[in-house]
Amino acid sequence: MKKTIAITSLLVSLFVSPLVLAETVNINTADAAALDSLNGIGAKKAEAIIAYRTEHGEFKTLEEIKEVPGIGDKMFDKIKEDISLTEGAATVAGKSTEKNGTTADKADMKDDKADKKVDAAVKTDKVSNKAEIKADKS
Repeated sequence: MKKTIAITSLLVSLFVSPLVLAETVNINTADAAALDSLNGIGAKKAEAIIAYRTEHGEFKTLEEIKEVPGIGDKMFDKIKEDISLTEGAATVAGKSTEKNGTTADKADMKDDKADKKVDAAVKTDKVSNKAEIKADKS
């Protein structure tokens, strides 16, 4: 039982830490460095996003970012949880521009994500626990 608790605690800490530190990037106001911080977005794609935004105006929907050259369905699936239209980081230096949202709302969203990760970890732990029980019986 102690082993199970220890494993669960470790898994929870591994999954929760990145979620607490993660912040969404506002694709309507973000600079190239903030966009570059997104998974799979490099300097060229960041510049392409800014060029598209300059030419067409602010993004109306998150899906509109797929109109930017080099960003398709797969890339969108990678970044959709990390981008927003109205709140989040505009720069990487920790200066964020939040509109239409509160820190409490963000915390609630992060808690929900963390809960889902914990649930997945517990399910995984149940599977490994069954394997341990079978091994003990042998």
